[in-house]
Amino acid sequence: MASNSFMLVFLCVLVTLFNFATTTKAQNVDQVYFVSQSCSANKTTANSAYEKNLKTLLSSLSSNATTTLFYNNTVLGSTNTTSDTVYGLFMCRGDIPLRLCKECVANATQKLSSDQSCSLSKQAVMWYAECIVRYSNVGFFSTVSTSPEYSLYNPNDITDNSTNSFMNFLSNTINQTAEAAANSAKRFSTKEANLSQSQTLYCLAQCTEDLPPQNCTTCLAQAIRELPICCYAKQGGRVGFPSCNVWYELYPFYGLITDQTPSPTST
Repeated sequence: MASNSFMLVFLCVLVTLFNFATTTKAQNVDQVYFVSQSCSANKTTANSAYEKNLKTLLSSLSSNATTTLFYNNTVLGSTNTTSDTVYGLFMCRGDIPLRLCKECVANATQKLSSDQSCSLSKQAVMWYAECIVRYSNVGFFSTVSTSPEYSLYNPNDITDNSTNSFMNFLSNTINQTAEAAANSAKRFSTKEANLSQSQTLYCLAQCTEDLPPQNCTTCLAQAIRELPICCYAKQGGRVGFPSCNVWYELYPFYGLITDQTPSPTST
């Protein structure tokens, strides 16, 4: 009996490892993938006016994800106080279809409502590979927020003989991507550049659409400065803020081949 139990556990571990290995390069396009979350220690109370307004806000975010990749809303508090007002938005990745945006925002809002560490928080941000959902009791639209943040990196090192050469190439390409994103109507851009005859660098940059171009530039520049810290000489990496994010890999993770897994290791 003990031997059979051991073999069962062993097989389960093998299946888990296999699934992890195969999903690090490609995902089912009908799935969304949780990345990180940050929920404030400042809480409201159950059944309070703020919680009721928050539920209204999250419901509006989820319902609007069926028609657009970006949406923000404000649920006003009572006339006697502004402390019950809730501000919120969602932003889906610019290359994904609406059906996937809808699924991502629905997952995020449901998790924000039910997660023990988040459900009564006055402020929260939740990142998926395909979207971000954020709310706060303080107005934040059109302003740059670079905290909290997350960073992820691909565990594989670059194979180029010159690490500095790769990092310079990455810096030039990701900065061009960020410039294009900041000056686009959707605050989103991707770019490919040939690293060698056999390797292509894929870059993505995105800001929330409420940011003016200069604020988007400021946010993306800060995210790009974080890349050498989190992801030096790695084949892929990403940095995410509440207001923007950057992502690069040596395989296609956007466009027609969408919804790759986020780089699997966090810093």
